[in-house]
Amino acid sequence: MIKLLFILFIFCMMTPVQADELNHNLYAHPTAKGMKIGAVFGLLPNMQTDDILLSVSSPICDHIEIHTMSEDNNGIFRMRKIENLPVKTGKANELLPSGYHLMLMNLKSPLKTGQSFPLMLTFQKAGQKTVTVSVISR
Repeated sequence: MIKLLFILFIFCMMTPVQADELNHNLYAHPTAKGMKIGAVFGLLPNMQTDDILLSVSSPICDHIEIHTMSEDNNGIFRMRKIENLPVKTGKANELLPSGYHLMLMNLKSPLKTGQSFPLMLTFQKAGQKTVTVSVISR
């Protein structure tokens, strides 16, 4: 059952993002009852200098992992955890279902449309920045 929920989650996360959703900076989609994982997408805060995102945390889940999604030579998408994420100045550092994104692991309760939650981003140079993530419908 958990495997089926995870596969369904990945399939749903690969839906195209509407342009107006990107205006929310960082966002997540609602999760179904019993679903223990979620994801955060959108634009990371602008940085004064090139930096590295080292870790992410939030009170709504046990921990957050930085992931990347890529397609292999056989057309199969693979999601992998990475240790950190380079963030460039003067460039849109965007989190996407088909690229880098943040995985919310072991959610304490389902994410609901209209809700928002804090996300603490820890950068190598800039230190910790707290941002708000909006939960928006698909």
